[in-house]
Amino acid sequence: MTLSIFANEDNWQAFDDAWTDLIAQEGPIDDLLVALEIAGAKRRLSRCLPTLREHAEQLAASKRHSDAASLVGAAVRGGGPIGELAPLLLDYAQQAWGSEGWWNSFVEHAELRQGTPDLRKAWERFEEMRGYAVGSVVFHAAGWGCGEIVEMNAAELEVQVAFASGRKDRFPLRTAVEIFERLPETDLRVQALRDPEGLKKRVKNEPLEILRSVLLRYEGKASTPAIKNALMHIGVDGSAWTNWWRKARLAAENSEWFRVSGNAARAEVELLRRAVDPVEGLKRQLMHAQDLYDALARVRDLMGGQKLEPAAREAALLTLEELANDTKQTLESRLAVWMLLREHRNGSTPEELTRLLAAASGKPEPKDPALAPELWRILARIPNAREQEQSVDLLEEIYGEEWVPQAIKNFPHAAPGAVKPLIDRLLERGHRAELGAIYVSLLARPLRAPFPLIWLARVAEDGKLEGKFPTGVQRAQALIELAVHLEAERKGDALMTRAATRLCDLLIKGTPPLLETLLEDADSASLRSLRQMLSRGVDERLDTALSDYLFARGPEMFRAENEAFWKDDHIWTTRAGFERRDAELREITERKIPANAEAIARAASYGDLSENSEWENAISEQRMLTDTAASIERELRQAALLENATIPEGTVAPGTLVRYRESRSGEVQEIELLGPWDSHRPKAVSYRAPLAQGMLGLKQGGKAEVELPSGKLAVEILEIRMATL
Repeated sequence: MTLSIFANEDNWQAFDDAWTDLIAQEGPIDDLLVALEIAGAKRRLSRCLPTLREHAEQLAASKRHSDAASLVGAAVRGGGPIGELAPLLLDYAQQAWGSEGWWNSFVEHAELRQGTPDLRKAWERFEEMRGYAVGSVVFHAAGWGCGEIVEMNAAELEVQVAFASGRKDRFPLRTAVEIFERLPETDLRVQALRDPEGLKKRVKNEPLEILRSVLLRYEGKASTPAIKNALMHIGVDGSAWTNWWRKARLAAENSEWFRVSGNAARAEVELLRRAVDPVEGLKRQLMHAQDLYDALARVRDLMGGQKLEPAAREAALLTLEELANDTKQTLESRLAVWMLLREHRNGSTPEELTRLLAAASGKPEPKDPALAPELWRILARIPNAREQEQSVDLLEEIYGEEWVPQAIKNFPHAAPGAVKPLIDRLLERGHRAELGAIYVSLLARPLRAPFPLIWLARVAEDGKLEGKFPTGVQRAQALIELAVHLEAERKGDALMTRAATRLCDLLIKGTPPLLETLLEDADSASLRSLRQMLSRGVDERLDTALSDYLFARGPEMFRAENEAFWKDDHIWTTRAGFERRDAELREITERKIPANAEAIARAASYGDLSENSEWENAISEQRMLTDTAASIERELRQAALLENATIPEGTVAPGTLVRYRESRSGEVQEIELLGPWDSHRPKAVSYRAPLAQGMLGLKQGGKAEVELPSGKLAVEILEIRMATL
């Protein structure tokens, strides 16, 4: 071990023993000077002074006066007693360099003499000036770059510098000391000046040695930006920097002489004084990470396209597994770690993940089918799409033979990344009709599960699903309604942005585009309705595509936009009203119809059906339930959201709040014109009701006689405002 290591570790007994050995062997003092600098920083220099004086005397006796001066000078820089050390320093310096032609000038300009106000600063200035010799390399950060001292006029205290650009200039030595950085021979910029081709080979073949040189420049420790800046000074930037840094960082990770912390973008690299086991170092870094997410990012960064040593790789995985078992960590981070472990262990699922999912699968399913069962809720919390895709394998592990019916039943709850692989596997097993039925269901509720609907639309419109689908116009309306919703939700949400982009690509790409195929048989009213939906805001490419299509159909498509939107075949409603009607449908199809089927089976078990009143009642109820469900499904396919409509300002229309006066009684009333499923709102009146029908299209101050079942009612419109939807 070296003296600097002992000083850094506060092992002062070993430090003293090693120093005694150095004196006896009369060895070089370079490491000792570093150790004294460390001792000074630790305020332990006073304990070193007796041995220092002894060593300096021995060096002087051996005619090593420059080493003796450097040794005492290190003590002065470290905060040693000036009164005691000044005579020794000046004496040894005089004996070392007093015969040099520059001695008197340097001493005068550095003020290196007895009684100087600041001996420490004077010595540092003297040392810096002494380093300006012919052949020394300097660096000017303000623009001149690197240059070599080609001439030194000691009498005039002037140097001539030849820069890499070809420029030569003379500078007063004092000015040079102030404006230039004098570079040690280990600095890469020195080699870039003297042997640029050789340096290029070193950068390519010796990334770790290049990194070592950079760290020496920064006193043994540097961050990624500092390292990048150092490489930029020797012409390594852009993709060359990226490639070099990838190699150098991996080599440092596997070296016993380097410690790397942080991730690739914000790493810190330290050159160690003592070799350490890189595996233990990696484990220690992971255990002391800020949280599991940071530890996971570190391991992903190490394994991303790199060949990590097997021991380090296994240590990283074991440490992550240990950290993931801590229930105080977020579930998302734990799931991400478990999926990483599964990937790097040939598909072997960690026991903790298996237990978690098995427990979740045993929990009762929510009564509301719109809510995801616990297992599917957990799988949806896996953070990344790639891991979500791999999670499909977990369904078979947990459900066994039942995984296919479970996947079909809960398909709308699948995580975005799991949707496509689920579709692929279900199609391979021939479940085209089941997926077709899910597609029809989601078209009726397009906002419920964006990613499942988009992927099902992709395969359905390619003819890969079976079933009786809604008309092309109805499918287009559902998909465009989803596009409008995604456009409103995508700001700041990467997931919604990805869904919006995929849906737009699905509709407008291809020959012919799917949008045109779906609208081939659309009438003017339907196209006008679509234009109104898009006016609420949608991907610009989709808006342009539909406008181009309408223009190709004829100018009358645009003239038709002046007609009132509520006169088309849609059932206009608020989103809340739609969801209430949809909930009624789910109550029938997912609770009442299955319960009725059980009642039919129970009645059949009583025997003779000809005189079985229970059987007859159950069959009658079955017809009523199926007819009602079919009717609601048709209505939902006709539904359009008032939130997506372009409601004319100052006109009585669906989506407005209207104050009116009954002409005969003088009473003032206030109503909200909404959809037929919005009766939960206290002032709501369906725009299809007679009262609303008689007012639609009126302006403020307008009068009308409204035909009601009870007779005619004369009204005057007092105020029209937009309703809060």
